[in-house]
Amino acid sequence: MSLLAISAPASLARLRRVADLNLLRSSAVVFTGTAVARLLAFLFYIAAARLLAPADYGLVAYTLAVVAVASMLVSTAPLGMSRFVARHAEDRTRQGAFVTNWAGFVAMALVCSTVVFLMLAPLARISGWLLLAVVVNLANIAVFETYTQLQRGLCRFVPMVGYYILTNLLQLVALGAAGLMGWRTPAVVVVIYGLSAIAAFAVVQVSMPTSLAFDASKLAWSRVRQIVRYMRPLLIQSVFYAVWWSADLILVQRFLHPAATGNYAAAKTLAQLLMLAPYAIGMSVTPYIARLPDSALRRYFSRLLAFSALAVLPLSGAVLLFARPLTLLAYGAKYPHAVDALTPLVVGVALHGLYVVTAASWGALGRPKISAFATGLGMVATVSTALLLIPHQGLVGGGIAFAAGAGLQVVAVGAYTIWGIYSGSGPRLGHLPDAALPAFESD
Repeated sequence: MSLLAISAPASLARLRRVADLNLLRSSAVVFTGTAVARLLAFLFYIAAARLLAPADYGLVAYTLAVVAVASMLVSTAPLGMSRFVARHAEDRTRQGAFVTNWAGFVAMALVCSTVVFLMLAPLARISGWLLLAVVVNLANIAVFETYTQLQRGLCRFVPMVGYYILTNLLQLVALGAAGLMGWRTPAVVVVIYGLSAIAAFAVVQVSMPTSLAFDASKLAWSRVRQIVRYMRPLLIQSVFYAVWWSADLILVQRFLHPAATGNYAAAKTLAQLLMLAPYAIGMSVTPYIARLPDSALRRYFSRLLAFSALAVLPLSGAVLLFARPLTLLAYGAKYPHAVDALTPLVVGVALHGLYVVTAASWGALGRPKISAFATGLGMVATVSTALLLIPHQGLVGGGIAFAAGAGLQVVAVGAYTIWGIYSGSGPRLGHLPDAALPAFESD
């Protein structure tokens, strides 16, 4: 009997226990692997900051912020794949059709993003080798996100985090080799960053090949159009998210000097360590919550949010308490003003961590529009606040602007959760047009 068919109280109680246990196990695997991968990524940023002058590191951070904006379609295009692969776990033919057509959709997003970026590159003041580096990063993101979402949908969390670890290990080793050879320029750092996932994919395809692969015979543009219709809210959200996440750093670069950008980027790198647990929980929750009946959601959401708060808040307090020693330990005296922005950035990242878990849960339930709405509110709050505060408050103003956007996201998705799950006698979900992708009838 499938999970969706379980209705008896005893069976439902068992389902809850199994879901909680599976979530805990999967979160532990993803958290451990993601922690190692992000530690390697953190070391990459630390090594880059130490190899480069603050102004050059600021240019690297600015270029990667531009990559985040330019890749908003590419990074979002694979996201829905994991939900539908998970929902059709017993139908390999249907899974193969989803994977093939989703890969076609990702390829379209990559081509469009590359063309648009090359047209607008002069406005971003990026040229030469950095221009090539951004294009390489777009392809790198397409490969990384597609492979990760596929493994996530198959609940193969060990290969997923293994790939993540290998990606960040390769880029760290390559950066160390480049530093020893004297190749210490922003373009080299960004190119190394942009080749890591592609190189790692080549390795894992030999050592841990996936059971599902691209099959051109299953590619149909009618199916791709179905995916586009389903993904529209997520694509809109990706635009909002890319602008929200990068606006503070981009505006610091515009209003202040390059060394200030380097200090701000150093502070934001430290703050992002707090996202380890929320990302792990968000990745793990999708396959399980997508299969839960509505009657199990109220208790499941309560446990999930409590688990997330326990994972985020104590560590955030520790970082705030030891902000200056941590900054000195990571960067030495090279970035003395990084600590100025660290407090509001930590608050913002902690709030965003709670938002990520809740938004991932609604995405698993087929309700991506709330994430798009909440992220849009956060984008408006961050951009408007940054424009007002950065010219007068400097790095602190940038951090406050980031935290303001993160806080508004939590308020929006929290209000929707209270209305949808906890108000009234039961969840107010019902049927929504975006709750499920139309079936591929020809499979």
